[in-house]
Amino acid sequence: MEAIDTGNLRGSGRRREDVAFLAALDQAPLPMWLSDPDYEGTYFNSAWLEFRGRTLDEEIGGGWITGIHPDDLPGLDSYSSALSDGRPFQIEYRLRRHDGVWRWFLDTGKPRLSECGRLIGFIGSCVDITDRHETEAALRCTQARLQLAQEGAALGIYDWDMVEDRITWSPEMFRLYALSPDLGAQGKPDGLIAAWLGRLHPEDRERCALDLQGCLDPNGASQLNMSFRVDHPETGLRWIEGRGRILRDARGRPLRLTGVNFDVTEQREAEVARERAAMMLGMSIEVAAVGTWELDPVSREVVASPRTRALFDMAPDDAPAPMSDYFDRVHPEDREALRAGVLGALKAGGEMARVYRVSGPGNGGETRWVSTRGRLVRLADGSARMIGAMTDITAAKRHEVEREAELARRQMLLTELNHRMKNNLHLILSMLRLEANRSGQPGSFAAATKRIEAVADLHAQLGFAEGTGRLRFDAYLGDLAEKLRRSVLAQTDIRLACEVVPVEIDLDGAVPLGLVVNELVTNAIKHAFPQGAGQITLRLMHGPEGEVRVIIADDGVGPIQGAQPRPDRDSGLGSGLVAGLCAQIGARIESRSLPGMHHEITLAPL
Repeated sequence: MEAIDTGNLRGSGRRREDVAFLAALDQAPLPMWLSDPDYEGTYFNSAWLEFRGRTLDEEIGGGWITGIHPDDLPGLDSYSSALSDGRPFQIEYRLRRHDGVWRWFLDTGKPRLSECGRLIGFIGSCVDITDRHETEAALRCTQARLQLAQEGAALGIYDWDMVEDRITWSPEMFRLYALSPDLGAQGKPDGLIAAWLGRLHPEDRERCALDLQGCLDPNGASQLNMSFRVDHPETGLRWIEGRGRILRDARGRPLRLTGVNFDVTEQREAEVARERAAMMLGMSIEVAAVGTWELDPVSREVVASPRTRALFDMAPDDAPAPMSDYFDRVHPEDREALRAGVLGALKAGGEMARVYRVSGPGNGGETRWVSTRGRLVRLADGSARMIGAMTDITAAKRHEVEREAELARRQMLLTELNHRMKNNLHLILSMLRLEANRSGQPGSFAAATKRIEAVADLHAQLGFAEGTGRLRFDAYLGDLAEKLRRSVLAQTDIRLACEVVPVEIDLDGAVPLGLVVNELVTNAIKHAFPQGAGQITLRLMHGPEGEVRVIIADDGVGPIQGAQPRPDRDSGLGSGLVAGLCAQIGARIESRSLPGMHHEITLAPL
């Protein structure tokens, strides 16, 4: 810049400065400035104006402040306070060059005093310290990278400079993810980050992307810690741990992310192995297992304990074997049910439990019974396994078969005994009828004959399929009613209604109760309907507390209406038999006239 135009200074209304002093300032290589006591810039030398690309008139007053970086304006507070106190100061800020580039300057100002010591303004000079700032920033970045590398035993190092929009990977980072170093040649973050995400396991990809985005948020954490799986095209599934630290400016905006990635697959596999062993032990204790097994749902291979392999007549080693090898040794009648149980549990993600038979040459051709239980679980590496245990229950099954055979034998004997009893009762009936015919008084044997027939009918109802020595009493009453309708009631207008519910009674109680019912129904048919017409109702039901109730009722003549007393109300053989049989089985009988007769027999809960 040429020598100062003092006329121009005078015309601008500023205080006249010594022309020689201003000319000296104008020759200085560093940007320099002058201000008055009111903090207004009064002069900027040629170096300042050339750097800014502006005229003196544009810079004087407060015009020079427009060249200060907005983020550095708060730091000028110390400049203002120094001006107010009239003391020296230093301040760093960025000043925009004429081509728009920001440069860092160290501005040093000192007060100017008159001969009498009065403050007349300030003088300052500016030194470009941009290179120093960049060196310091690079040093801080290097120190951060070194520290993180030491903390994480770095196998791969990355550095993402958000200001310059550039990312740098170490060679090991590219090897970790099997990516070409050409992807990082341009240093563009978008392409390299997209390639990194593409290598991540699908189940981890979205989570890691969100973690990275959250770290870049102004309010995010200063550390980035991630654990994820990588689908490596050469070495398969690998586990990677990541550690990173982000540098921010005064407003929290991210400037740089530096960190390390390292392979922890071996540690993860060791953890999975420990968990697997603990699960297998726990399952063995839980089900009192003798052998354990583990099924991989993907490969369909089974790893089994020596005891399990021995049950299937397989070599006692730890080598995985196809699931089909085990199914081939299962009894053909049990094979499909077992297969369906295992595959169903795999599909539903639940449990399975089966009892089945296995056989093999090593077992001497003997079939062994096995009880097994399995559960699908998730391991620490995210994979699934069906873990199970089994035990040999051959001895228990053999005892069960023997017990069932003994029960079948006893049932057969009881059935044969019942059959012989019925034959004997029919033989007795035939002998009674023969004796009655010979005596010339068949009526005298009729009551005894009927009672023996009732016992024979009860034995005809006796079965052993559902419970030894128990009788379906409802079936007996139904058959009794049907038999009476076809015989003694066939030629009369007497109706017999039978209303029953299913009831089982022990034979010891059924025979006396059947005789009582037969006696009361027979007496009603014989004596309740002198006109030969009416209804008898026979009911079998459960009481409110589980007791059994039998009701025999008729709408015939009651004991006070008939000319002759009814035998079921007198003290003859019939009433004595009914009372004795009820007492024998602990039943209570109540009889009353409605008119007609109503008998209710109550048997305690069975």
